[in-house]
Order: sequence, then C-alpha cells, then structure tokens
Amino acid sequence: MGVLALLYYLDGNGVVPWVLLACTFHELAHWSVIRALGGRVVLLRLSCAGAEMRLSAAHPLSPGGMLLAAVAGPASNLAIAWFSVQLVHWEEKLYFFAGLNLGLACFNLLPASWLDGGKALEALLVRMGRKELGGRLVELGSDITAGFLLAAGLILLWQTEGRNFTLLIAGLWMAAAARRERRTAFL
Repeated sequence: MGVLALLYYLDGNGVVPWVLLACTFHELAHWSVIRALGGRVVLLRLSCAGAEMRLSAAHPLSPGGMLLAAVAGPASNLAIAWFSVQLVHWEEKLYFFAGLNLGLACFNLLPASWLDGGKALEALLVRMGRKELGGRLVELGSDITAGFLLAAGLILLWQTEGRNFTLLIAGLWMAAAARRERRTAFL
C-alpha cells in the first residue's frame, strides 16, 4: 500500500485512479469467468507489477476453461476501450481511458508465461494435445518478450535522457520472472 500511496502522491496528472480502474475491470473479468466455470480463486496477490490469482487445486479448470479465463481480462479491456471511445462526446478523458485499456490489453496478450497471452497460448496448445510444444513456445515467448522490453526500455531511457525508465523496469521484472521460473522448474 505504501507504493500505491507514493504513486498517488507523485501523480500530478491524475493517472493513478484511471489505471486502478482499468486494472480492476481486468481482474474482475478474470475472476468472473473463473467463478462461472466452477473454479475458485484461493489467492489474489497485488504488486506493482500486476495481480496474480492462484486457483484452488480442488476446483481445477479444463484447458479450455483456462483459455477463457486468460483472455477474459484483455477482452474486458478491449471492450471498455471501445465503449469509452463511443462515449467520448460526454467526457474527453475517456480517450485517455480507452488508450489505457488498449495498452493494458495488448501488454497482457504478450506470449510470456506470467502474462495472459502466455497462459492462453499454453492452454490452447494443451487443449490441442501439444502440451510440450506449448511449454517450449511460452518459454521462448517469455525470453523474447523480456529481451524486447529490456532493449526498448534502454532506448526509451536514452531518448528521454534518463527520465522514463518504465519499460526498463518492466523488462528487468520479466527477465527476473523468467529466471525464477526456470530455477523453480529444475528444483
């Protein structure tokens, strides 16, 4: 909560409430689909890097259910972006909210194992009987995503003369997550 308070304090443009709203809709969509398919969320962990939901082993979802649950968050953000643009004649800030939701959906659809795109790709390939291929493709996607974000983050940091380091932090977080995932896979 301290990080959230600091972000809110430093937020001179009023971005944090809009980001929290977009993220809330995203996570509610995941949770709603999981519940509708008979799954149970046993842990919701929030961090500066996003949210993580752990499902109950006693109420597992099928690979098709996992696919639906994974795409529910980005799909809700795409729908909210579309509705926001339709309502922009009432409030111009809805353009910003539409863009924010579009960015959140696109980012989460990257094929990294800890993002919705990686979970969806793996669930789709498991459903098609290609579990091993799914694991390898998602691992490769995780490495490519982390590398791309690190490179883009360095370029952005250089272009903004050290003022914008957000992509670099995202890339470092993803590289650390990929490393942690590989280490726990071998234990």
